[in-house]
Amino acid sequence: MLTFATKAFSKTTTILVVVFLCVIALKVSDPWAVRILRHNTFDVFQKISPNQSETQKIVLVEIDEKSLKAKGQWPWQRNILADLTNKILQQSPHALAIDIVFPEPDRTSPSLIIENNPVLAQQLKPHKKDLPSYDDILANEFRNHPVILGMATGYGTDQRAPVETTTSIRMYGGDVRATLPRFNYLLRNIEPLERATTQGVNNLAPERDGIIRQLPLLYNVNGTIIPSLEVETLRITNNADEIELRTENNKLKSIRLNSFDLTNSNRGKPWIYFSKYSDYTKVSANDALTGAIDDNLFKDKIVILGVTALGIADYTLTPVGSNLSGLTIHAQALDNMLTHSLLTRPFTYFWIELGYLFLIGILFLVVHKRHGALELTVTFAILCWITILVSSGLFAFKSTLFDPSMPLIFTLIMFMVSVSSGFVTEQARRRKEASIATQKEREKEARIRKLQNELLHTIGKSSVQKLSSSIAHELNQPLAAIYNFTNAAKKILEKDNLDLDMIKPVLDKILNQADRGNEILRTIRDAAETGKANLSSLNINKIILEEIELFNDSSLEKKNYIKTDLSIDISEGTANEIQLHQVLLNLIRNAKQATEEVNRTDHEILISTCENPKGMIEVAVSDTGPGLTPDQKKDLFKPFYTTKEQGTGLGLAISRSIIEAWGGNLWVEDNKKGGATFKFTLPLCD
Repeated sequence: MLTFATKAFSKTTTILVVVFLCVIALKVSDPWAVRILRHNTFDVFQKISPNQSETQKIVLVEIDEKSLKAKGQWPWQRNILADLTNKILQQSPHALAIDIVFPEPDRTSPSLIIENNPVLAQQLKPHKKDLPSYDDILANEFRNHPVILGMATGYGTDQRAPVETTTSIRMYGGDVRATLPRFNYLLRNIEPLERATTQGVNNLAPERDGIIRQLPLLYNVNGTIIPSLEVETLRITNNADEIELRTENNKLKSIRLNSFDLTNSNRGKPWIYFSKYSDYTKVSANDALTGAIDDNLFKDKIVILGVTALGIADYTLTPVGSNLSGLTIHAQALDNMLTHSLLTRPFTYFWIELGYLFLIGILFLVVHKRHGALELTVTFAILCWITILVSSGLFAFKSTLFDPSMPLIFTLIMFMVSVSSGFVTEQARRRKEASIATQKEREKEARIRKLQNELLHTIGKSSVQKLSSSIAHELNQPLAAIYNFTNAAKKILEKDNLDLDMIKPVLDKILNQADRGNEILRTIRDAAETGKANLSSLNINKIILEEIELFNDSSLEKKNYIKTDLSIDISEGTANEIQLHQVLLNLIRNAKQATEEVNRTDHEILISTCENPKGMIEVAVSDTGPGLTPDQKKDLFKPFYTTKEQGTGLGLAISRSIIEAWGGNLWVEDNKKGGATFKFTLPLCD
């Protein structure tokens, strides 16, 4: 059993170690499935506790369904956008960020229409230079104002790098370009608009599961660092001439824009802390064009202009479970930066989580080795609560993302393996014990059957011995009497003066004893053949006197003094004469042996009869022996129990069975003279 348990424990330990190593390998390799699991866990944090802090500095101007209905389908003519931006810029906002890319000229400009229509171009050739360009009109509105246009990065066939950027970027401490998102293509705005504004990348890059969680602040496009729309907007807002990148070990540590510092930028790719329902001031572009807004609505605010109309705008799923337009996502990202509420995940957390996994694995191995299921359950519960409380606490109070998914899953797997293996081991142990118990039970049954056979054999031998002893005992009395009477007759015949009257009674007694012996043999033969004793009506007092006489006549030693107290008023009883003689003989002989054990002069054996209140004959045989102890009384009538060295232990057991077969009972009591009194009852004759 010990070897079996040791093998099971060794297998479980091996499984735990393998699980431990596999989890560590998954953590280090960090495959896509593990990342998605981690990200979904972080999403749960945001769903439970979404961002509640929002700045009032951001206003959204939406080109929505209402605007499209009023001004026509998208894209609008650039002169309409020029009018819209003019309405906004007149109120002196801190910055106007336009979440739109203008990579091609406006084909609705009159000058382009003439170029594309030769007939019309020939007719209007003298007036061509006087026809306006909507792109120039829009660029003139942008010029000398804090306007930021969007650009789009990607992967294309055009491998040219941007010749120059409108933003000065300076790195302090090392080159971080290798750690930034890399692209080989940049979709830029047309040259007139680019010269009149600054630009920032407005890409939104959802994860593989379609949820946007992080937003890069800087991009590496063929070796040139391009800021995001949010960073460029913050630079303009803070009147910074350049973007300062503080690095450490060639990794981005912070972004400084004059006095504004983005230290918690998560190495240039922060996690956005989303609000479930944004509370920004939102204005329809049509209302701004028609002047149906407050004249100071945009003053000293950051205005973000973009398309939100369904079917045109891109809506992306967020961790809080809602689909937001790109305009709103840029607004929430910019809001996070302004309120310093970006979520961060320090790189050191990877090593802390890895160390925590090591701690969980070692702790489970130790507890599994030294303790049982209860301790494993307590350990599992404590580790789960610690993991949940630490990760949720860091999120709530530090806005940092500690990954609880791998520790929780690892803890669960280790617990399940430990408990399941313990259960399997316990079941196997129980089956083994049950098998051993069954084998022992079979062996026990075999031993019992063997003992039963031996007991039956012993009982058979005892029965034969009993029968032979009974025959010898019953015949011993008449034979001893015949022997004594024959000696008496011989002595009478040897006398000189022979007296026939003296010899005749002796011969009669010899004949009577011979008849008695014959009757004993017949009775024993009938009992052996039928299994039943013949019952008859008997005079109990007469039987007792005959037994006393026979006992004295058969004794070769001195005569025994047996007193009697026989009631003359009792009726006849029902019994078998020969068996009754056997019972009386056993009781008288036991009484005689008991009296001989005590050295006293007043030995006495008393036999009495009476009719008890229950209407039965009661016979008592008393002696003056040493008496019986309580333990002896308890076992006295059990088969094979004897207080004599040469006894078989069957006499009293057989006597009780004979009496009970007649409907009576046999028991023992203490008497006043210190000895024992055996009593038995017989039913009266009907």
